[in-house]
Amino acid sequence: GGVKEQMMMQQGNQAIPYSQFWMGLLKSAESIDVEDNVMLQMSKKQMLEFIGKIYTEKILVDEVDDRCHMPRQSLSEFLYDYHLELLSEPLLAEEALMNIVANARLYEGVSARVKMFCRFLQINQEKPLPVEALSVFLLALVKIQNGEIPLLPDYDQINVDAAKAAKVIEFVFAQAPYVIRSKILLEAEKKVVGKTIDLDSLLYFLVDQYVHESSRGEERLRALFVASDMDGDGNLTLVEFQDMVMHIASKKSHRELLRMYAEMTLNRTVDCNTFVRVCRKFSFFSFTYGPHTKKVDRQANEVFEVLTQEWDKVENLVHELLVVLEGSAVGMRLEQNVRTLKSLLDARVEAESAWHCYRKVVSEFAAAIKNRTPG
Repeated sequence: GGVKEQMMMQQGNQAIPYSQFWMGLLKSAESIDVEDNVMLQMSKKQMLEFIGKIYTEKILVDEVDDRCHMPRQSLSEFLYDYHLELLSEPLLAEEALMNIVANARLYEGVSARVKMFCRFLQINQEKPLPVEALSVFLLALVKIQNGEIPLLPDYDQINVDAAKAAKVIEFVFAQAPYVIRSKILLEAEKKVVGKTIDLDSLLYFLVDQYVHESSRGEERLRALFVASDMDGDGNLTLVEFQDMVMHIASKKSHRELLRMYAEMTLNRTVDCNTFVRVCRKFSFFSFTYGPHTKKVDRQANEVFEVLTQEWDKVENLVHELLVVLEGSAVGMRLEQNVRTLKSLLDARVEAESAWHCYRKVVSEFAAAIKNRTPG
């Protein structure tokens, strides 16, 4: 049996949380020696190509999850879903994941990109990264690479324009205090050689900065709790919570604040840890990446005009193919990406993400046509 079956047997057939399943899978993967098995070993080039492909797929499903108001998945959760759809069999999906983990461990020490991938999958012993750190990473990546497909080449050491990198840092940390943002930009400048910066080390740096800022946010929330707990009994009453909200002039609606406090009271007491956890869930008084409001600038408008014209040329052909592919896995995936593209074109705010999605739709369309054409 697979990792899941073994765990369920140990726990009397009880459902197991995904995090526990993943930890068990990482442990099982330690016994796989890909260097001894030509069939299982990926070349470094194949590994890097796979990582680029997975990041593209993750960006697209994040758009779908956002649209459906579902929480985004961690990279390990997404990888399991992805392989389950691909292989249609849980045991085969587990096997594929164990091979990926074993290959990632093989190249972790020689490639910064693989090392980052390992961090997102908790393969190395570093502190687990929150899902938001992956979102920051992918947002920065798609913006710097202008939504290219593939997003990353199958080799290491790619340099990007330093001025473009600075704009992306400004965008990602738009809601951070000015002093913090300036400090991050100065630190990034130290990595510039000539007029370029190594993309993998820039992304690594951005993730670390985001994690650092988030942990500072947690410290601020803990200090806020202590200051607001007027009688010092370690329990935040509704009155104390309302006083605190007035004091910090929160922009959240009365309804949202009430929902927050109601969720806090599901614990026996509204203690500091509960307060911090719920505040983070509702992005209350904590660091949030990206600008506060998504403005549509003139340049982005021009980009969307061009993109809409490009889409108009192929839209009918794509829809004709979708009719032919109806009910198939390829058809459903293509249809999902077409929906995402249309919503991005309607919103007209994320130009790079829209280009990225358009290129993915066109490449899927081309691949489907090729597979249907004999010879």
